[in-house]
Amino acid sequence: MDIKAVTLLELLVVILALVILVGVINNVFFVGFNVWNEGFSRAEIRTDLGQALELISKNLRQAGSVDALTESSITFSADLGGGDDTYRVYLYHEDDPEPNPPYTQDTYDLRWAKGTVDYGAGANLVTDIAQPTHIPFSQTGAVITMDLTATRGDETLRLRSNVRPRNL
Repeated sequence: MDIKAVTLLELLVVILALVILVGVINNVFFVGFNVWNEGFSRAEIRTDLGQALELISKNLRQAGSVDALTESSITFSADLGGGDDTYRVYLYHEDDPEPNPPYTQDTYDLRWAKGTVDYGAGANLVTDIAQPTHIPFSQTGAVITMDLTATRGDETLRLRSNVRPRNL
């Protein structure tokens, strides 16, 4: 009867092959995990910025007048269900004076306020709005353009929306 044994060299070759296989699987897992996280971060930014622009657009369509429009803010009057009132959406950073340009901070908050408000008042719609390299709010004829870029970590997303108020 012939008994075959596994030599030490054969055992080392098998262990080396398993180590390489586990290393490749581990690398594929971490690359996939990083891609997933990047996609999730991007989706989170898109959701936050998209919802803010949708809220502003929806309410701006009801505007009876645009009282002031600068690079960093829109002030308008509208009846949003509680009678005619003034609303304002603007970029805010506590270390930047108003009006903002030139922008000196890396990130800003996008704020929404009702009535006559002081700079800094109102609710935050989105944080982490990147320092504008283009005009965030502009008007051409009856169309108002909002062009904002949000950034979180290494992810950056730019969204643009054009709104034509119905009552102007």
